[in-house]
Amino acid sequence: MDLFSRIAGRYDSIIRSSAVNEFKKYLNLESDKILLDLGGGTGRVALVLEQMTNGCILLDRSFEMLQQARKKSNSLFFLQGVGESLPFRTGTVPQIFANDTLHHIQKQKETLDECYRVMGNKSRFSIREYDPEYWKTKFLIFFEKVLMFSSIFLPPWKLEEFCKNIGFAVVWQRLTKSTYLLEATKD
Repeated sequence: MDLFSRIAGRYDSIIRSSAVNEFKKYLNLESDKILLDLGGGTGRVALVLEQMTNGCILLDRSFEMLQQARKKSNSLFFLQGVGESLPFRTGTVPQIFANDTLHHIQKQKETLDECYRVMGNKSRFSIREYDPEYWKTKFLIFFEKVLMFSSIFLPPWKLEEFCKNIGFAVVWQRLTKSTYLLEATKD
C-alpha cells in the first residue's frame, strides 16, 4: 500500500488548500464538455471544476483516495487507474486537468503519450505543477524525499519540450513564483 492510500482519510487535513479558487480563472475549460481529473485524489479540485464543466471523471490509482472522494460527492464519476494506461478509447476525452500530480507519476512520458492518445482533436490538457528551479520548491522536494516519494519535478521549459515532442501545441504561464500552468492542446 502506497503512502497516499495510507493517509487517504487524513489527506485533506494534512494538505493545505490547493488554491483552486486562485488558479481556476486561468483554466480554459469548456463548460459543455466533460473533464478528466487525472490523479484527482480526494476530489477537492474536481468538486470545484465540475461546476465549470459538464461533469467530471476523477481518476486516481489509490482506491482509498477515491473512497474519500465518494464521501464528498454523488455527482463525480470515479475510476481507479493510472495515467500511463487510461481506460478510454482513442480520441474520446475532450479535456484533462492534472493538479499537483505529474511529479508523482514515475512514467511521465508514457502518461503524456497516453493522454495525447485519448484526447480528441482540439482537446486541452492543463497541468498545474511546481517549478523545481524556484528555491521554495526545493523544500517541497526535500519533504517528498523524506516521505520516500520518488517524485520527478519538471521545470516548465522541460515539460513544454516533452509535450511538444509528443505533438502537443503548448503554452504555459507562471501562476505564482513556485507554480505554473501548462496547457497542451492536441491540434
